Amino acid sequence: MKDPFYAGLLFQIENIIYQTDDDAKTKGLQLTDSQVKSALIKTQKKLQGGEPDIPETNERERILAELVNCLIHAPDALVEQTTTDDGRAEEKPLNISDWVKALETVEDSVKTRKSHIPRSRDYLDFVHGFIGQAKGMKALKPKAPAGKK
Repeated sequence: MKDPFYAGLLFQIENIIYQTDDDAKTKGLQLTDSQVKSALIKTQKKLQGGEPDIPETNERERILAELVNCLIHAPDALVEQTTTDDGRAEEKPLNISDWVKALETVEDSVKTRKSHIPRSRDYLDFVHGFIGQAKGMKALKPKAPAGKK
């Protein structure tokens, strides 16, 4: 996505998915693309005023319910920065419709990358590579100019 605003939202969502998948792995569980897609749909419904069923009868369901909860509350910590006509920077709460659009885009990404093989993790594997690479790039330090330390 070329729009830096939406790219940032997508990164936030995919980072939450990445973290949730890592948490599941530490508990000996493996999430699937279908489960993530379902969590994205439930999050969208909840943000739009619906009451989707979000069971928590076992550890996997609790992890997925926490994913939905994190995705619902992530916009609380995000702000949109705009510039007023007189050039001042102004921050306002993130518009939930923008967050929902970003969730839809991530859902489309899951659909695009999801295999038809049951219990596939093609999207989740992509997210781990993408987020891991992005975090690695941030961790790189600029090289010192020749002759300077």
